[in-house]
Amino acid sequence: MRPVLVTAGATRNPVDAIRYLSAHSSGRTGGRIAAILAGAGLDVTMLASPEAWLRLQAEVPAEAAHVACVEYTSTYDLLDRMAHWIQAHPDAVIVHAAAVGDYAMIDRATSKLPSGAPELVLRLRPTPKILDRIRGWAPNSFLVSFKAAAPETSEDELALIARAQRERTTSDLVFANVIGNLQSLVLLEATDGLTRHTDRGAAMRDLIDRILAAAQG
Repeated sequence: MRPVLVTAGATRNPVDAIRYLSAHSSGRTGGRIAAILAGAGLDVTMLASPEAWLRLQAEVPAEAAHVACVEYTSTYDLLDRMAHWIQAHPDAVIVHAAAVGDYAMIDRATSKLPSGAPELVLRLRPTPKILDRIRGWAPNSFLVSFKAAAPETSEDELALIARAQRERTTSDLVFANVIGNLQSLVLLEATDGLTRHTDRGAAMRDLIDRILAAAQG
């Protein structure tokens, strides 16, 4: 069977010694996927934010015990850890569910920025697009990516966004939803077509089945 890498949670890109830029992501989806796959007997490694790992251990401790977890911090840290693992396992199944920060500080403060200033201006630069690099690291991997579209996105627009991501990244499967409408609409965009789900639980079961088939095939 093919080894599996799951990413979960959100990156933390430092602003100063105590502050950071991040996204609102609990890592629950990636954690649950990792736990279910490990429970099915697969060799699963999870790259997780500290919050995602703690949540998984608290919610499903028995399943979490079968997941090999490595914690990450910033976008650059996640990039390095993913590159190292994927290049060592080029035929793996990769489930990239982490919320990756798109920007990082140009000049990070090495100490704590002072409080009480009337204005604080941060200069940011784009971070590398990790998803766009995965296929170059492992052309024969099975790649699952995720897309959370803006709240005003229509279903037709979501379908186009999911297809564009699959084609740009050569993902084998894209799990797409609209922020604020997580439970009632999920699209699975694959090379063999689009599947529409109106129940997130059903979409997750479909996703797990496809990952298991790819790992066992």
